[in-house]
Amino acid sequence: MRRISGRDVAEAAGCSQATVSRVIKSDPRISRETRLRVLETARRLGYDMRTASGTWGIGVIVAFNPKDISGYYGNILAAVTREIFRRGLYPELIWRQELPEGNIRSFRGIIDLYRTPISELVAAFQVPIVQINGDSNHLNHIWSVNSDSASGIAAAVRHLLRNGHRDIRYVSLEGILSEKTKATHRWKGFLSAMHSAGIADPENRAIFFRLEMDTEQKQLERAIRDAVREGCTALICVNAVHTLKVNAALHALHLRIPEDISIIDWEYDGVSEYLDPPRTTVITDYPKLAAEALDLLLEVLDSKRTPPDRLVQTKLKIRKSTAKCPVPAG
Repeated sequence: MRRISGRDVAEAAGCSQATVSRVIKSDPRISRETRLRVLETARRLGYDMRTASGTWGIGVIVAFNPKDISGYYGNILAAVTREIFRRGLYPELIWRQELPEGNIRSFRGIIDLYRTPISELVAAFQVPIVQINGDSNHLNHIWSVNSDSASGIAAAVRHLLRNGHRDIRYVSLEGILSEKTKATHRWKGFLSAMHSAGIADPENRAIFFRLEMDTEQKQLERAIRDAVREGCTALICVNAVHTLKVNAALHALHLRIPEDISIIDWEYDGVSEYLDPPRTTVITDYPKLAAEALDLLLEVLDSKRTPPDRLVQTKLKIRKSTAKCPVPAG
């Protein structure tokens, strides 16, 4: 079969070869209408759309707030961009606020870091997409690579149970709706592990609310204080950045870790191991998530098959913030 050339694309799109070249290079001087027409034509004809350096462009959808960059999103963005470069490809950031305009750039495929609703992805792009910790829809060329947080949090629950803890509280400052809809299923993993241990009403063993302002820190302190008064002896905090807010609340309440209360956090790279005491954590394997996402995307592009979605295990790292359940006084 004859290889499709830039001239073929130009003729089919009704423009010059120079315009095709400028579109592939994402030249901002080209109008949106022309760019869209050329890219749709190139994709339909199967034209090899590489950058001037000869590498494929891989779009990466992001939509970060400044506070996000040091937590999960910062870690996964760093891992994904490193992995793309490592494979000789070229990452191009797509701000979610650009959608549905994002489809007018010359990507070979896309990795979505922000759990963009499938309806938005379908409306914006005509290339294969892999969501990390999101949903999939193979009929619309969307796959997913998810962190198996359920297994990690189940390991955390079992560790606490072996140390005699029964009243274990799940702490999320993202709100219950967010927890129920996460593709990582960490809330479901907590409930399943607690039910399996014969713990009654684990649904009521949680501290849920959205902590968005510094003045709301007192709410967190009150919630933890009330939980301890009800008999809670262990906490599992499921957001790495919120680890510091929970830590501040425990200090404000003069609760000693682990003498008064055991705590398991989500790993905050460069922080968790240096807290006093170092935290027992559930660790997300960001490099593995990134590698699996690129493997899956390239498999879809190269083989034209419909491979299955992928799951990446989390693991429990035991440090000094957990101990035997304290014996009640008296």
